[in-house]
Amino acid sequence: MKRVKADIGLTERPRVLRAVASARTALDRRLRAIPGMRYVLAACGIVTPFGWLVIASAIAGLVVAGVVGWAEAFALAIACVALLVIAIVLVAAPSPYRVSLRLPQERVTAGQTALGEIRVVNDTSRRGGSEVIELPIGAGVAEFVIPGVPSHRTWDEFFSVVTRRRGVIEIGPARTVRSDGLGLLRRVRSWDNPVTLYVHPRTVRVPFDATGFQVDVEGVVTAKLSSSDVSFHALRDYEPGDDRRAVHWQSTARLGKLIVRQYEETHRSHHLIVLDTARSSWDRDAFEDGVSVAASLALAGISASRTVSFAAGKRWIPATGAVSMLDSLASLTYSGRSNITALVRRAFASCPSASYVSVIASPAVTDEEAAHLAQVTPRDVTVQILRINPKQRARRRSLEGGVLFDCPSLRELAHLVGDIR
Repeated sequence: MKRVKADIGLTERPRVLRAVASARTALDRRLRAIPGMRYVLAACGIVTPFGWLVIASAIAGLVVAGVVGWAEAFALAIACVALLVIAIVLVAAPSPYRVSLRLPQERVTAGQTALGEIRVVNDTSRRGGSEVIELPIGAGVAEFVIPGVPSHRTWDEFFSVVTRRRGVIEIGPARTVRSDGLGLLRRVRSWDNPVTLYVHPRTVRVPFDATGFQVDVEGVVTAKLSSSDVSFHALRDYEPGDDRRAVHWQSTARLGKLIVRQYEETHRSHHLIVLDTARSSWDRDAFEDGVSVAASLALAGISASRTVSFAAGKRWIPATGAVSMLDSLASLTYSGRSNITALVRRAFASCPSASYVSVIASPAVTDEEAAHLAQVTPRDVTVQILRINPKQRARRRSLEGGVLFDCPSLRELAHLVGDIR
């Protein structure tokens, strides 16, 4: 089984390279629109650089032989033409193989290994020869050599993709490559469609509850008891000061004393998570920890069927389901410069019903900036700032309107969050 390492970076292609690739694609599209040009481009596409050199040598030999009359130049041209004819015969023969790609698990966590399978089927009545299969995996290409497959037989090759960081890896399409011995021509045929492998960020289970202080009849039940709410808890004896509207008259008539209803208060639970994605604020490892911390907090709310809103820079991450949220985070990259205070204020303005705000901040955020962040929201909305700083030990500091945590790594998150409320 072939093992392939897929190194996923957060940097995008340079703007110049993107412009060149776009211009090349546009030119290719216009040329293919010309009648018959598609076949010309396909024929030219199978010629390798060495093949073009041989073609140029054949043409030059014929020109020199015709002008100067050198027999050696004519012999060189004939030899080049013979090599090209042999290469065409070897490459033009149709391949008897049919290739398919299968990836049983299309979602893994960073650090895990994804397994895949290439299946080659010979449906013809003749034995196939040895060929090469190329499989693009991310920015790299893996090569597999197919032995001769007998008629109506199948050959399977398994491979593994070793992931080290989160990201989105495009695997495939698998393509068969036929070439002559000298490498003059190279005929490539692609099979099926590429498969997308989502590498999710690492997460940990955290005991976090984003239930706020705002009473909400449509909220979640809390342990706080009340004489008036919608979540019934129990019956108890009447005490002076109890609201007479809470009297349970059937129990009162049966027991001969006043009995009142007792309720559990329902509070709003809407967790707003804001992740700073400014490129200038993070190094690579700290940013990965920040994404993992934000994902862990979001998963805590989603698994408890609570409302979660997730802003990563100016981008909103879907947080209605765990899979869609992690898929979106797999493709998350840095953004341009941004002011974290303005970012939090903008996010809260879009989610004014949030009961708890978590800000995932970079090491560049100072204590003074964190204290200002804690005062961006109303007083009944608690703000916690999780500053991801691998060089700082884990600590907690109370702020007016919130709390500041220094989180060195993802491993420390569960311990810190356990003491939040």
